[in-house]
Amino acid sequence: MAKGYLAIVLHAHLPYVRHVEHEHFLEERWFYEAITDCYIPLIDMMDRLAGEKIPFRLTMSLTPPLLTMLGDPLMQERYRKHINLLIELAEKEIIRLHNQPAFLPLAYMYRNKFLEARRTFCDKYHNYLIDGFKKHMEAGNLDIITSGATHAYFPLAERSRKSIKAQVATAVSTHCRYLGRHPQGIWLPECGYYPGDDEILKNYGLKYFFVDTHGILYASRRPKYACFAPVYCPSGVAAFARDPESSKQVWSMTEGYPGDYDYREYYRDVGYDLDFGYIWPYIHPEGIRVNTGIKYYRITGKTQEKDVYHPERAAKKGL
Repeated sequence: MAKGYLAIVLHAHLPYVRHVEHEHFLEERWFYEAITDCYIPLIDMMDRLAGEKIPFRLTMSLTPPLLTMLGDPLMQERYRKHINLLIELAEKEIIRLHNQPAFLPLAYMYRNKFLEARRTFCDKYHNYLIDGFKKHMEAGNLDIITSGATHAYFPLAERSRKSIKAQVATAVSTHCRYLGRHPQGIWLPECGYYPGDDEILKNYGLKYFFVDTHGILYASRRPKYACFAPVYCPSGVAAFARDPESSKQVWSMTEGYPGDYDYREYYRDVGYDLDFGYIWPYIHPEGIRVNTGIKYYRITGKTQEKDVYHPERAAKKGL
C-alpha cells in the first residue's frame, strides 16, 4: 500500500475588534477569550513538545486581523487587565466554593489555568505572543500561512478582482511585517474559491491554498484521489481540500466531540449563573452579563439539567 501523509492545519482568525473609544466592548472579549483558551494553550503545547524533544509538524494560519491585534500594545495591555480580573474572580470562587467538593477542584483548575496564561503572556513572551508562534516557525515545527486581509469571501468580489488583489497583497505584506518571512500558502476565507484567483495568488508568491471539499470534488477535471490529495491549478498553484470527516469531528454537535456529553458546556458560565451583586465587577460595567470563561458544567445531553464537569473524564477522551 502506498504511503500516505496527514496534514494537520489549524485556521486561527478573529475579526478586527480593536476599539480606541473605551475598553469595554463586548466584541473584544472574543479576542481575550481566544488568547486564554486557544492561542496560549497552543503555544504551551508546542513549547512542551519542543522541550521534550518530541518532533512535530503543524500548519496554521494567522490572519492579518489576528496578527495586527496580537501585535497591538493597546490590546496587549487590555488583555493583561482582563487576565488579572479572571485570576481575582477565580480566587473568590475558591473561597465561595470551599464547602462544595464537587465544584471546588474546578475553581482551583481555573485559578491555575489563568495564572499559567498570565505567566506565558506576560513573563515568557512579554505580552507579544507572536514571538511564541514565530519561534516554532523558525525551528521548522510550524508552517504559518496567511488569509485574506479582512477575511472577505473571495467568490463574491467584483469581476475585475481588484479587491481580491488588495486582499492578497495586504495579507502578504502583513505576514512579512510581523513574521519576517514571505508566506507560502493561504487559507482562503471561508474556503471560498473563484476560478482564476489562483493566478492572483501566484503573482503574490503563494504556492498553495486551502479550499472547501466540494471545491476539489467538483473541479473541472475530476480529481483522481477525490479530496485526499492536492490538485494543481493551471497556474501551478496547488489546492488542498478540507477532509469532511475530520471537519465533522471538530464542528458537528451530533458526530463530533463538541456534542460529547463529557465535554464542557460552553453556554453555562458563572457570568450568567451567579448573583449580580457578586459577579458585576467581572462582567460588562453597564451590567450586561457576559461569559467569564469559568464554566462548571458538562454538556450532559439535550437537557437543561447539567451535570458537573469532570476534566479527568474528558481528558480520557482527548477532550
